[in-house]
Amino acid sequence: MKTKSISRIKENITAVEYKKLMNAVRGNENIRANTKSNMLRTFCILFRTGLRLNEIQDLRISNIRQLLEDGTTKAVLSKTKSERRLFITDDFKKELTKLFDLESEDDLNRVITKGSNKNKRTGITDIVFIGMVNRMIQEILGASFSSHCFRRGIISEMGAKSINTKIISKFIGHSSVKTTMGYINPTDTDIVNCLVK
Repeated sequence: MKTKSISRIKENITAVEYKKLMNAVRGNENIRANTKSNMLRTFCILFRTGLRLNEIQDLRISNIRQLLEDGTTKAVLSKTKSERRLFITDDFKKELTKLFDLESEDDLNRVITKGSNKNKRTGITDIVFIGMVNRMIQEILGASFSSHCFRRGIISEMGAKSINTKIISKFIGHSSVKTTMGYINPTDTDIVNCLVK
């Protein structure tokens, strides 16, 4: 008889974990400048939008410029072959302004880049990028975390604030509310705050 493996808790990346990630990357002098820039940009966008890593790979500088100027932009979701509207908050705007030098960046370039030559700033491959990001997250936060924990975290946070599930579903780019419901993962604090006895 096969023994059933233990189903591990899937963690959310909350503001606490996000700050820990950003501080660890900023303070690590062993990370090359371009990698550090890519990681900071990635963590910021993941935390604020709940995009998937491969969707961040598809973002262009023009998307960031439009987001900063207009407060919104459309991102193409490669997984579902659809568009998703991204929105900006004041905090998100402050962070993006620090992470991007739009004076020197070409609108056609990808947000995530390779190399230090500004004339050849093209995206790195999805597999390499996803591996790098997830290794860094696990080194800093532990084995229970991955890049998808950002997505789970933002959906759970919105759910804990009693935001309509249809709004969450549209925000995150799900075609079905059932998919969104599967992501809502209350934190221990959410559960404790709801106890009635």
